Amino acid sequence: MKHTSTICLALAMLGAISAAAQTKPLPPQPDPELKKQDFFVGNWTLEGKSVASPFGPGGQTFKSTENLEWMPGGFFMLAHSYAEGKLAELTIIGYDPEEKAFTHTSYNSTAGKIERWRGIAEDGSWTWIREATIAGKPGQVRLSIKRTSPRSYSFVEEVKTADRGDWSPVAEGTGTKTN
Repeated sequence: MKHTSTICLALAMLGAISAAAQTKPLPPQPDPELKKQDFFVGNWTLEGKSVASPFGPGGQTFKSTENLEWMPGGFFMLAHSYAEGKLAELTIIGYDPEEKAFTHTSYNSTAGKIERWRGIAEDGSWTWIREATIAGKPGQVRLSIKRTSPRSYSFVEEVKTADRGDWSPVAEGTGTKTN
């Protein structure tokens, strides 16, 4: 009887150890959708101009540089944007699987603003939208990006307000990978 109890106790302990080993949770993994952002990893030069619209005269040129990298773990991408050689904006890009949307939160140090965008990515195109106040009225800003080669893209920024239901382009340009 004592021998049977010892065997049962040993088997119970072995089962408990085995169960504990099997229930160890796997570390969380980034959503596969985030791989669509791999294109942007690296250093970029952005150039463009404002476009004449009901929201402004257009014709102003701009140039900036960006460095994008994955944060450890691969859940978020970090973008440093520079204007005239100075850090102008810090952006964190992620993915919300519940909303099935990319997140893009920018902290602009030249204007003291925080911008929160939501976006989608399909077939080499990205579309980002955010709520904004435009000419004193509630509206939206849309940024459309289209990959034009493995090392470049074009973009168009458009705005609309409640009283102007159509999207109006306000800026356009290109991004070129420098490394």
